[in-house]
Amino acid sequence: MVEKSESQDRYAKLLANSATAVVCANADNIIVSWNVGAERLFGFSATYAIGKPLSIIIPFDRREAHAAGLARAAKSGQTQLGGKSIDVQALHADGHEISVDLSLSMWFEDGEPMFGALLKDVSDRHIAQQRLEYLAHCDPLTSLPNRHSMQSKITEELALGPCSLLLLDLDGFKDVNDSLGHSRGDELLAAVAERLTKAVAGSGFVARLGGDEFAVLLNGCANPIEIDDVVSRIFERLHPPFELVGQSIFIGTSIGIAMAPHDAQDVEQLLSNADLALYSAKNRGGGVRAFFTRAMHNMSEQKRRLSNELRQALANNEFEIWFQPQFSARDFELAGVEALLRWNHPVHGILTPQIFLDVLDESMIAEEVGDWIIDQVCAVAARWKRSGLDAVRVGVNLFPSQLRTGRLYPVITSALQRHGVQASDLEIEITENTVLRHNHGLVNELKKLRALGMGIAFDDFGTGFASLSLLKKFPLTRLKIDRSFVAKIDRETGDEAIVRAVIGMADSLGLAVIAEGVETARQEAALVRLGCEEVQGYRYGRPMSEVEIVDKWSNRSSLAKAQKSFQRRAARANR
Repeated sequence: MVEKSESQDRYAKLLANSATAVVCANADNIIVSWNVGAERLFGFSATYAIGKPLSIIIPFDRREAHAAGLARAAKSGQTQLGGKSIDVQALHADGHEISVDLSLSMWFEDGEPMFGALLKDVSDRHIAQQRLEYLAHCDPLTSLPNRHSMQSKITEELALGPCSLLLLDLDGFKDVNDSLGHSRGDELLAAVAERLTKAVAGSGFVARLGGDEFAVLLNGCANPIEIDDVVSRIFERLHPPFELVGQSIFIGTSIGIAMAPHDAQDVEQLLSNADLALYSAKNRGGGVRAFFTRAMHNMSEQKRRLSNELRQALANNEFEIWFQPQFSARDFELAGVEALLRWNHPVHGILTPQIFLDVLDESMIAEEVGDWIIDQVCAVAARWKRSGLDAVRVGVNLFPSQLRTGRLYPVITSALQRHGVQASDLEIEITENTVLRHNHGLVNELKKLRALGMGIAFDDFGTGFASLSLLKKFPLTRLKIDRSFVAKIDRETGDEAIVRAVIGMADSLGLAVIAEGVETARQEAALVRLGCEEVQGYRYGRPMSEVEIVDKWSNRSSLAKAQKSFQRRAARANR
């Protein structure tokens, strides 16, 4: 059996060499034991520490409370901290504070109370905890409060009284990301956050909600005039260009505003209504502010109902494809058709895309409808060939969602193979703005389709922000001049100059040109004079069914008669 003195000696040696700091003190607050772990943790040697007051490792502002607690424990013979582990601040020899985990024990030697403490450095744990708390409440990129913090702040302010929420979305930010890269986009967001904070100047709570969306909560304010003052400062601060990688970047913002309690009674409602107002501002072209109105809620509800009806329309086969003819401006032969979506509504009859296309574009079924259109167009092209209507190119408009998933090439090639149609029988139509939003990865898919012989047309050309370098980047075969330039081409010299420039540019790039929206003889004459190759519009035919196309143009005598009529008109136009 090991003698008790030997056991105590062995235990003392274990504690003396332990990596955990072990400190013992008597009832007079004097250190009587100081191990190797304590030397490493606090920076005092055992020779120096033993015999010194325990207060050498206690921060100055906590020494009085420590002395009082030690005195109470010595007097009562027990300590409230016994058997517990707590985090406290301690003082290092060099004067800086460290976070330690403290386990305190109390016992008696010769009737006198003694105190022992096991201490471990938990500074890293505290730093990690602080980091987690920071991430939970702050945006690491801009150092602004995040969405969670904004929601908590709104809850507080709603309990105190009126307040107003401004939601901001940067106009054109995606173009910066696409052209300069995401790291530069992050720099821009940080710079916007700095300017926004200065614009609000302490009158509100600024947060970044995510992406390029920011929010400002105006405390105790539901006065539109005061809100407009803040909005004006924001617009003014964000107006000057941002300097990034030697370039001057101009960025605008759209702002949606909701006020409490007038517009909302709770957090979710206030955020939702401000978001509806923001959507309205962006729909007006951006760069403006919009206050929430009840009508926006009605529009949102109508949009939701329309989206549900569109789902039913797809399930019930209510969509139809109509076709508008396209003609050669030289001899007025039928050159192609543009496939156009129609909705045969069970109550309202045939509906044009202007009524439902915006909602369909943003719906979950847009890609599915787009796939259906491609399949239907290929099926129609195959039937036309069997009817003797050859060499008719079919233009197909794409939804933006079809350009995001990387499925475009397999969907189209599968439909071509399934219906026995040549790639050259189709022409894909994409708009400038769609390309600007989805050009990453899209180029390669379009190049593969072009390699098969398929045409690629830029629709609504001139209405977006495409650059000449973008025209060279994409494998285009045709530019479609938007109807807005054709409408006054015979009356406005500016419109005529634009069309002339587009035709000249297209010719130099080896691209064909077609003008949309031709309705009058004077418009036709102007386009023929400028050298436009193809024309499309109500002057030549409204959108019609598959069968009507066959009836009009598969009959050779009818086709010859129509061509002669067009040729006479062309001759008159050129006189």
